[in-house]
Amino acid sequence: MAPDTEREPLAETFLALGPQAPTILPGWDGADLLEHLLERERYPYLLVGARLPGVLGRRAITAREDLRARPWPERVELVREGPRLRSPVGAIDRLSGQGELLIHHEDLRRAQEGWEPRALSADQQAQAWRALSLLSRISVRVAADITLVSPLGGLRLGSRRSAGSLRVHGEALELLLWASGRDEVSRVRVHGDEGAMRALQEGRRGM
Repeated sequence: MAPDTEREPLAETFLALGPQAPTILPGWDGADLLEHLLERERYPYLLVGARLPGVLGRRAITAREDLRARPWPERVELVREGPRLRSPVGAIDRLSGQGELLIHHEDLRRAQEGWEPRALSADQQAQAWRALSLLSRISVRVAADITLVSPLGGLRLGSRRSAGSLRVHGEALELLLWASGRDEVSRVRVHGDEGAMRALQEGRRGM
């Protein structure tokens, strides 16, 4: 399993920027992003419970309001601690190379003025490549044969009804952001024939 090296930097970024920091996600600030991670990792029942009628729904809404009312450092500390011991989310993240944390960290970082790509450690680069290898096969829906090229290697995403071929070059993390549909902040170079480029515009990337 991949080591958890992204959680500590993410927590430090949350603390440094605060709850009102912008993100690249439309309508979300830092507090919204943190709440999303906490519900995903520690309080998944809030995701569904708040939509339920009756007592269960009211309890979930109250629990969500209580969570939002906690001091910012306390909420960040919960992210730093990570999922509970038997949480399936923790196992998924370790197996997938921390893809969710890597992407959401950049959602926060790259909304700030003057941002620049981070210098990742060898472990973080390996995690980004592992996440890309797994998540890109789910997140990229384009009718073209795509080859993702990074310093760590190449990854081919074939299509049954290909309109052409294209190559996307960049660091592993940049490719991960591109595969998740974050074109406005991913630093990649895309080359392809006319049919593939048209298919890229018509296709879908992201979960």
